[in-house]
Amino acid sequence: MTPNQRLILLLLLGLTVTSGTGTSLCTHEVMTRCVCNGMDIFNLENMLSLRFSELELRDSKLDGFELPIDLEMFSYLIQINKLTFTNVTMSFSFIGAVFHFLPSILNEINIISSTLKDVKPLQYPESLDASKIKALLLENTTVDPSLLQPSFEAFHRWLFGSLKSLGLVHSGLVEIDCNWAQRVQNLSHLDLSDNPISYTSLQNISQCSSLSFKSLKSLHLRNSSLTSLQSLCTPLSLTPALTQLDVSRNNFTVLNYPHCLHMKPLRMLNLSHSEITEVNSLFSESLEELDLSYNSLEVFNNQLQTLKRLDLSHNHLIRLPSLDSLSHLQDLKVDSNQLTILIQETTNLSTLEQLDSLYAGRNPYQCDCALKETIIFLNSTDSVSVEDYPEDFLCATPVAQQGTQIMNLSFEACMNSTNDAQQHSSPLCLTLFVVPLTCMIYSC
Repeated sequence: MTPNQRLILLLLLGLTVTSGTGTSLCTHEVMTRCVCNGMDIFNLENMLSLRFSELELRDSKLDGFELPIDLEMFSYLIQINKLTFTNVTMSFSFIGAVFHFLPSILNEINIISSTLKDVKPLQYPESLDASKIKALLLENTTVDPSLLQPSFEAFHRWLFGSLKSLGLVHSGLVEIDCNWAQRVQNLSHLDLSDNPISYTSLQNISQCSSLSFKSLKSLHLRNSSLTSLQSLCTPLSLTPALTQLDVSRNNFTVLNYPHCLHMKPLRMLNLSHSEITEVNSLFSESLEELDLSYNSLEVFNNQLQTLKRLDLSHNHLIRLPSLDSLSHLQDLKVDSNQLTILIQETTNLSTLEQLDSLYAGRNPYQCDCALKETIIFLNSTDSVSVEDYPEDFLCATPVAQQGTQIMNLSFEACMNSTNDAQQHSSPLCLTLFVVPLTCMIYSC
């Protein structure tokens, strides 16, 4: 099978094996959503009285059945705009039978852990309009290779007719060739996560004639065996409108931010769960959301003036980064790090006038006098929502205070120490002033 065949195959209708068991009647989970055993669609007397916009068929085998003559009536009476198959085995003859009767308002199909089998060529009228499906998700799917044959071209045209969002997740995708890329170049959202996409195919895609993903705004490549953002420069050169990039759960270690991303209109960048220990040259004139959570950062010194949301949770930070230039910051997450204090000379949270929410719990706070300003800020701020406070703000040191909520600390000893220090310093100050003055008098 060629790379193109494998890709097109995965895009067609992936569906996975089922138990064949389930409820006999369709039951509502919410008022507009219904979940039932796949066989219930043959029990129209039970189905036609229901009103819902989302239908999930699960745990069944849908093959070798003749559909009721009034299935067209079924499609009109049940106004479905979202259809999900979960853990279903389905024959292609069944797909062909319902091909003409999908509700006209159906715009989203999710196919999860299912299998499509017994694929045979079917005749589709050339005049059949393209589907109105806008979003298609295939996750952990298995389909028959014969779906790639030319005899299914009409089915291909119908399926990709109006598609704007495609998720092809955990499908074994390795190669991306020009034929496949041209089929999806009008998408605005593409999710190819959990696939071992080769570096070579990423580079070769720029050689496709007149190819441009000019409408693509959101690209997800989670867990795609990436080791460098530089490898994405070639395919990203074809995405002038890209605003969201998710490359989490890869292995970047030292992250070098490539120049090719500097001028992109990126609004959101997700680099979480990527074993990053250092971030270099992170620069953007448009970035508003940056997720660096679940990495191994000890410091973060990059100043991105446009940031509104910064997630540095679950790292190894020992001090809060400088926040002087982050005047637009609204959400800050620094929980589950190695912070012993929040407020200090180089970081003053009170200067962030637009800050709405702060996550800073589950840090090993050192409960001494230096923590006083931190506690005053946490107790007095009305404009900032401090999540998990005071439950997850606990003393780690000294041992006598370990496990104590920091809000319960008393600073009377700190005040006494300050007063004592001031009293002891007065004679010294007076001496420093009187001695030079005496010398001046006698010298005169």
